[in-house]
Amino acid sequence: MSKEPPKESWKSRTGLILTVASGAIGLGNFLRFPGQAVQNGGGAFLLPYIISFILVGIPVCITEWVMGRMGGEQGHSFPNLFRAYLSGVPLRLLGTIGVTIPLLIYVYYVFVEAWCLAYAFDFVTGSISLNSGNGDLNSLIQNSSNHFHTLVGAKENGSAVQGKIFYATLACFLMNFILVYRGIAKGLEVFAKIAVPSMLICSVIVLVRVLTLDNIELGLAQMWNPNWSALGEAKVWISAAGQIFFTLSAGFGIALVFSSYLKKENDVILSSVSAASLNEFVEVAFGGMITIPVAFLFLGVSATSFGTFGMGFIALPSVFALMPGGSFFGAIWYFVLFLAALTSSVTMLQPVIVFLEEAFHIRRRTSSFILFIFTFGLSFPILYFNKNFNALDQADFWVGTVLIYILATLQIVIFGWVIGAKKGLEEGHKGAQAHLPKFFWWVIQYVTPAFLLIVFGMFLYQNLGSYMNKMDVDWMIVNAPVGTSAEEAKFQALISRYVFLAIIAVFGFVYLLVHLSLKGKEESKNKSTNKVLPIFLGSFILILAFFMNIFPYKETGSVKAAFGSVSPELTLDGALIMWVSLGLVTLLSLYCVIKLFRTREA
Repeated sequence: MSKEPPKESWKSRTGLILTVASGAIGLGNFLRFPGQAVQNGGGAFLLPYIISFILVGIPVCITEWVMGRMGGEQGHSFPNLFRAYLSGVPLRLLGTIGVTIPLLIYVYYVFVEAWCLAYAFDFVTGSISLNSGNGDLNSLIQNSSNHFHTLVGAKENGSAVQGKIFYATLACFLMNFILVYRGIAKGLEVFAKIAVPSMLICSVIVLVRVLTLDNIELGLAQMWNPNWSALGEAKVWISAAGQIFFTLSAGFGIALVFSSYLKKENDVILSSVSAASLNEFVEVAFGGMITIPVAFLFLGVSATSFGTFGMGFIALPSVFALMPGGSFFGAIWYFVLFLAALTSSVTMLQPVIVFLEEAFHIRRRTSSFILFIFTFGLSFPILYFNKNFNALDQADFWVGTVLIYILATLQIVIFGWVIGAKKGLEEGHKGAQAHLPKFFWWVIQYVTPAFLLIVFGMFLYQNLGSYMNKMDVDWMIVNAPVGTSAEEAKFQALISRYVFLAIIAVFGFVYLLVHLSLKGKEESKNKSTNKVLPIFLGSFILILAFFMNIFPYKETGSVKAAFGSVSPELTLDGALIMWVSLGLVTLLSLYCVIKLFRTREA
């Protein structure tokens, strides 16, 4: 083994905040949020969205930062951070989940990151040509769809490793590992200080262009006019909570690892709220004001039907093909998306690098090389078996949804019931420049766990069955789309099954590494404390299994997103929702900036 790597630390609080915020700011801010809003009641979606931010977003962010600073005395890797609160199998399972999530999300997220890089390159070089010459909108969208599916290898398995997207993915791998190799202060922090301002400046340029387009108020109406009847559907509330959860990267464990490098006198309350508010500002001010408005203006009501990938890589390229100066603004836009993806992916590597270095005392060069080979080996099947995004979709569901919900919920339960919410917040207020209201301990201990459990339970209730069916060969053959052969349906089922088994295998391997790293390091724990998590998880699984078997979920159709009953013009309530939402995120961000400036030496 090599000698123990040198200790790392943050150069400034600003660098830490920008790094954590940049890790949360990703494609979901610019593409997922506007799509979720327009499909779930438009401006009405902002009500459950804001409630979810208060009840889930802020509590989860604060608890991650507080526990990170508290656990930093034990170490900086995920298993070491929880040695003060857990032991035995619960500690090993939690440590394994914390290392596995960023590792496996990086494996497929870096592939999507490469799409953004490839599109930015295509717009800069002018090599993307979508217009058919006859001015037909359907032909334009079809050309855009063909370009996208051909570029990313979604038409046939194996085509992604033969085209330029493979080299774009390799380039993204190299950029990520160069940054993480340079360490926290010289790599991640320096990059965040450059990337975040660059991202904001480029976003402002695109936003100004969008808001100066003729009749853009029609596009704003589609995004912000509320369909109040949508609030009566549970799906809308679940979608809003899920969006807050995903946009803040809750459950990734990244903020927890990064905050473990802080000292007792360093503020965590203001820092965590500042990172969350910057993320929310980008999401509402840029994602909400650009994507849907400009897409609707050029493509009509069909723009509201695209999913996240369809909106980002089919609808918007079509828009830029129609927009005057579209090549220039398209290049800027995809550069923004690339920066957002890169700032997210590079932070995912840090928790794994730290674990390897702490557990086995190896140098950064060695740990970076090992992780590069391991992650590239796992990414290759995702690239190769990319027909209809089958492997990517399965990986994202099991890791990017199920596991991160589990981790975030466990973190909240540990903070509220093992550490104790009152004690945890008292610890968080040490060195704090901003204090939370006293009732917040009650929210963290009771409301947030209940909210997370309800949302997670409903999500699994609606989606778990369909993803289990995708691994069933007979079900896939019987329900194969028209034109899909039985052999192809069987192959898709086997890919889904192998992705699931591969995740289990990686989880088991990481568990073994975590077990080896903790041997002889655990402290004695009260047995009653260690029973909290097994009882909690067991009860939740039993309740969920009961409802899924007794009351099987049936698809009832989504909320009407085609605003047939809503005015095509920007209405008074729509305008109020737009300006109030923008005002809230702006004021919160300004408060944090002013407070940080006044306490910059703290």
